[in-house]
Amino acid sequence: MTARMQRPPATRAEALQRPRDTLASGGTIIRAGAGIGPTAKPTEAGGADLIIIYNSGRYRMAGRGR
Repeated sequence: MTARMQRPPATRAEALQRPRDTLASGGTIIRAGAGIGPTAKPTEAGGADLIIIYNSGRYRMAGRGR
């Protein structure tokens, strides 16, 4: 499996059309979660189609949440 780096969608319509095209062609949509940027960057590079961003990462990096 090779990662496919694409440019970010320019419009909302394009952002919605990409996953529809993927599903219509029989592909799968890979989603992943990230709490901070250093986690999101390799997730994107790895080919995730959708990255769920959690705001809790910001608080964990500040030492909170325990």
